[in-house]
Amino acid sequence: MKYYLVAGASSGMGRETAIQLSDNDTTIILVSRRKDALESVQKELSGDSIVIPCDLTKSEEIGHLFQVLADQKIKLDGMVYCAGICFTKALKVMDQGDLENMFRLNVFGFYEMCRCFQKVKASNKGASIVGISSYAAVTRETGMSAYAMTKETMNVQAQVLAKEFLKRRIRINTVMPAYVMSKMNGVENTWTEEEIMLAEQKQPLGLIPIASVVKLILFLLSDDAEYITGETIAMSAGYHG
Repeated sequence: MKYYLVAGASSGMGRETAIQLSDNDTTIILVSRRKDALESVQKELSGDSIVIPCDLTKSEEIGHLFQVLADQKIKLDGMVYCAGICFTKALKVMDQGDLENMFRLNVFGFYEMCRCFQKVKASNKGASIVGISSYAAVTRETGMSAYAMTKETMNVQAQVLAKEFLKRRIRINTVMPAYVMSKMNGVENTWTEEEIMLAEQKQPLGLIPIASVVKLILFLLSDDAEYITGETIAMSAGYHG
């Protein structure tokens, strides 16, 4: 039996990752703030799963999450960090609180999860971590300064931590998709026809299906990627700004 933790599993990419990872030989640890949303995802899984609500902006709750796993003698084989927030706001109207909230989830939450994951009691030797970054770290569009900073910081974290984790052969990589079908800052994670048209003017290959990103995530978690670590892998769909 293998154990995989999916942070941000209640919707979008996290939900699809959990579904695609789930089978009779795995147990999926579903993590996000909303227990009811996680339980809804749990019903869609084909294998075993455990729901653990956790506010990933709070280090004490992350510590509790890993203590729960340790108490159940669960050692993880992989972790996917899909949690994150995104908004567009120019510097002149940027609120310090908004900036801090984005860093707490996108950056500090990821860092603390990695810190806990790498402990011998928390993960197996040869385990893998995948963080969901964004192509926004490359495009650096107007109004995206805060989001781009957080995603580039994730990339740098993975590059440095990859070296620190070599002793236990834990691999860590990030994936940078451009515009995907799940819109993080949309109320219902959907795009209007006008928004799709505007996005495709910048991204000729079209909006990236969530399933395509998940295929890359699953590859990076697998033994087929055993020699890949400290990498940031872009899925640009031809994005040209």
